[in-house]
Amino acid sequence: MEQLKELMERLKEFAVRKFENFIGPFDWEVTRNGSSTTFTGNFLVYDRKSKVKVRIQGQIIEWRGLPTQVYIYNPPEFVKNHRHSSCLQLLRPNDNWFKLHFDKPATDFASAYTYVEHFLTEAYNLKR
Repeated sequence: MEQLKELMERLKEFAVRKFENFIGPFDWEVTRNGSSTTFTGNFLVYDRKSKVKVRIQGQIIEWRGLPTQVYIYNPPEFVKNHRHSSCLQLLRPNDNWFKLHFDKPATDFASAYTYVEHFLTEAYNLKR
């Protein structure tokens, strides 16, 4: 029974990852407000075997005609030790929300999400 549960979980993760690569994450909440759209959910962090190991709360704000804004809540130590950790800026003292700055800013949700997921996954896998 335990093996069946494990298999079902792995199949679910596989299916979600394959579909999310095409249309974005299923479980992100979307709020539209005038000229912006706010996406709130969890970034997924994968190990080398493509298994979800960590979920990190985040927010992506899409602006019409402007780059997206990306926020990560309470990034783990492995993110703070990554070579791009200087791209994270604490929003307010004694707060846990960080803004992620890009060299080449993303212009839509899908590209911002994909970049952040790769960044977090790389940081996770390099910590080992």
